[in-house]
Amino acid sequence: MNYSTSYKSIGFKTMLIMATQLHETCMISTTHGKVCLKQKKLLGQSVELQCSPLQTSMLKACNNVSCMNASHSNTISSMLLATRNCHAHLQQGVHGNHEGRNTSYRKVGVGHMQTTHNMEMQQRQQDALDYVVPKYTHPFICKMNPNVEEANKLALVWFAHHFQSSMSPKDFEDICLVNCHYLAGASYPEASISRLEFVIEFMIWLFTMDDQSLPQRSSLEELVQFQQETQAIIMSTFPEDKTLQDNLQKYLNDERAFEYNKEFLEKVLAQVTMKPLLEPDVNDHQHLSPIASSFRDLWVKAISVMSKEWNLRFAKVTQRDVFANFLESQNLRHDVNHSISSYISERRKSGLIETYIVLLEFIEDISLPNTIYYSVPMQRLCEATTDAVCWINDVWSFPKELVAGEVANLVFLIGKEKGCSYNEAAQIVAQMLMDKFKEMQFASMELKEYCKIHQATTSQMVAIDHYISCCNNFVSAAHLCYSQSARYQRVQTKSTVIPLT
Repeated sequence: MNYSTSYKSIGFKTMLIMATQLHETCMISTTHGKVCLKQKKLLGQSVELQCSPLQTSMLKACNNVSCMNASHSNTISSMLLATRNCHAHLQQGVHGNHEGRNTSYRKVGVGHMQTTHNMEMQQRQQDALDYVVPKYTHPFICKMNPNVEEANKLALVWFAHHFQSSMSPKDFEDICLVNCHYLAGASYPEASISRLEFVIEFMIWLFTMDDQSLPQRSSLEELVQFQQETQAIIMSTFPEDKTLQDNLQKYLNDERAFEYNKEFLEKVLAQVTMKPLLEPDVNDHQHLSPIASSFRDLWVKAISVMSKEWNLRFAKVTQRDVFANFLESQNLRHDVNHSISSYISERRKSGLIETYIVLLEFIEDISLPNTIYYSVPMQRLCEATTDAVCWINDVWSFPKELVAGEVANLVFLIGKEKGCSYNEAAQIVAQMLMDKFKEMQFASMELKEYCKIHQATTSQMVAIDHYISCCNNFVSAAHLCYSQSARYQRVQTKSTVIPLT
C-alpha cells in the first residue's frame, strides 16, 4: 500500500517512518528461533533498548525538516513521547508473562486526568496504587508473526493518514501505547504482511473508536454521527437485505438509544440509498468523520475479495458489536450500573472480539459455511474466547479505568456486588479465567466431534483447526499485549506464566 500521494510533504512521511522505527526499538522485541521454547512453554522474550544517540539524532532531524506543518510535527512528537515512555518502562525490567506482581500504578499517569481532592478520588488513587494483578495461567503457546515490525510501519502510516488532523498528540500516543502490532502478530502468527497490516489497522481503529466514544473525548452528537455513518457503511454492502435493517431497528429499541430511534435509522437508510458509500470515488466521502472514513477503507478491502455468505456474516457481527460500543458509551454518560451478568453479556459484544474471529477467513484465506459457524459448539468456542480475552483486558486495565472513573470492568463490579476488596475481586476473576480456558478446550474438542458426525469435508476440517488455533492465539496474544502495554502505566517486573498441563 502506498500512501505517498496522500501527503504533500515527503519529509513528513520519512520522519513518520523514522519515528515509527525509533518507537519500535524501545518496545518489547520478541525473539524467535533459539529462544522459542518447546511444547508446554511460552515464548521467551528479550529487551533491546535503543541507545540515546538515536533519539538525539531523531530530534535533530525533525528540527531540520522545515516543511513540516504543525499537525505533522504533533504526530512526530507524539511518537517520540510514546517512545520515551516505553523506554522508561522497559528500564524497569520486562516480564514475558505474569506471576501476580504489584502493578505499581504510577501517579504520573493520573496527571492526564482531571484531579480532584475529594475523598472518593483520593481513595480511587490509593486503590489503584495498591492493586495487584492476580495470578493466572493459560495453556496456549504464544507465537509471534515474523512480519510484525514491517507491517506495523505501514499500519502507523495509515493511522496518521486518517487521524493526524483530528486527534491530539496525547490521544495519538495512547493508541500507540496499546501495542496493537503485538496483539495482531500473536493473534495471527501465520498471516502475510499485507493481511497482518490490515489486522493491525483494524485493531488501531477499534481502540480509537472505543477511546473516542468516551464522554470526555466526543460529544453525544459526534458519537451519534460516526455511529450512523459506520452503520450505513455496513448496510451499504447489502442495501436490500431486510435482516440488517431489522437488526438495527431492534438495537435502536434499547432504552439507551430509543430517543434516537426514528431519526437515526432514517439517516442511515438515506446514506445507504441516496449516497452509496462503497463507490470508489473518494471525493464523495469527504463528509465522513475520521472514524467512519477509516472504517470504510478497511471494510472495502475485506468485502471486495470475500464471498457473499462471509460478507453478510461479517456485516451482522460487526453491526451488532459496533452498536454495542455505542450503548456502553451511553452507560458511561448516564451512570448506568451493570450487574455482573449483564456486564458479561454486553461485554461479549462491545469488545468486538467475535469480529476478529470472523476475520480469520479473510486473513488466512480459508472458508467455513454458516452451517458449521453457527453450530452450537462453534458458538460456544467463540463465546468462551470472547470472555477470556475481555477479562484478561479487565484485570490489566482496572487501575487505569478506576482512576478515570470508568466502572465498566469486571473487577470493579465483582468488588461492588460481593462487598470485597478489589484485590480479592481480581482473584475471583483469575479463577473465572482459569475455568474459561478449560471451557475453550472442551468446546474445541466438541467442535471437532461435531464436524466428524456431520461429515465435514477435508477443507472444512482444516478451517476448523485454523479457527481453534486462532481462538487459542487470541488468549495468549491478549496476555502478551495487555501485560506489557505502557498504556496501563505500570512498572514491569520479570515473571513467568506456567502453562497448564
